[in-house]
Amino acid sequence: MKIISTEKVPDECKNIISVKDENLTEEDYKNAEILLTWPGRVNSNLIDKMPNLKVIQTFSAGVDDLNFSIIPPHVKVFSNAGAYSLSVAEHAWALILASAKGVGTKKRTIVYDVSEKTLLILGGGGIGSEVARIGKTAFRNYVIGISRSFKKPEWFDEKHGMIMIREKIKEADIIVDTLPLNKQTRSLLNYDLLKDVKRNVIIVNVGRGETVDEEGIYRLLKERQDVRFGTDVFWRKDGKEDFYNTKLWELDNFTGTLHTAGAYGNESIMKRAMFIACLNVKKYIDKGVADNEVRREDYV
Repeated sequence: MKIISTEKVPDECKNIISVKDENLTEEDYKNAEILLTWPGRVNSNLIDKMPNLKVIQTFSAGVDDLNFSIIPPHVKVFSNAGAYSLSVAEHAWALILASAKGVGTKKRTIVYDVSEKTLLILGGGGIGSEVARIGKTAFRNYVIGISRSFKKPEWFDEKHGMIMIREKIKEADIIVDTLPLNKQTRSLLNYDLLKDVKRNVIIVNVGRGETVDEEGIYRLLKERQDVRFGTDVFWRKDGKEDFYNTKLWELDNFTGTLHTAGAYGNESIMKRAMFIACLNVKKYIDKGVADNEVRREDYV
């Protein structure tokens, strides 16, 4: 199968699949059956040039930037979910610990304990499972998961569907959002859901900014000085993630990083994730199936 990539892939990829990633011609686009790319690269012009397209494999874990309305129904889409699990889980714990211990604050603050606490994880995929593993092994947390499915169920003491989120969120000392952004998760963590969280709760988002309602979390943090919130992902304004223009930076009980947990953290993380995407393409070529097939109905 003819494979092209809109990005230059690591040499390791070319050792396992035959992919063209430079000097692409109109003929390359016309003949290509598999496309490796970032979701934001997919537009009508690109799709129109690829009449033989059968598969899109994204380099990103999330596909909320993908315009499904322009992708023919027969084209399978595979995300790169799980490719950034370890680095993002480490980052989640960095935000938890920074929030708990007042790292980087200008004033003396009361520190919170994180060991032997109840950890609630929203999303039981690769990232959520790694957050759970670290919580269990390093901090002896009691781990509750809220998810449609669980990649590593052994790391969760309780496993529930989304219907239980309102009940279980009241039990948590630490809440970690690893959710993808889709129709079901947009603004899921809003003021109404969060207003009854436990005292001294820590909330961290390493999923997508829009899974948390910005005005709602700001209101909660203003009203509840005991609640602490840390995020690596921010809300998009005019189509671009806006790290700076949020009122949250004014608050002492907020901390943030500029979306550095995953692909943009360092070069080795990016290369490894691209290689994992290439491995998934090889699996599709060899077996006709691959991991992380995206359900269109979640997005359109």
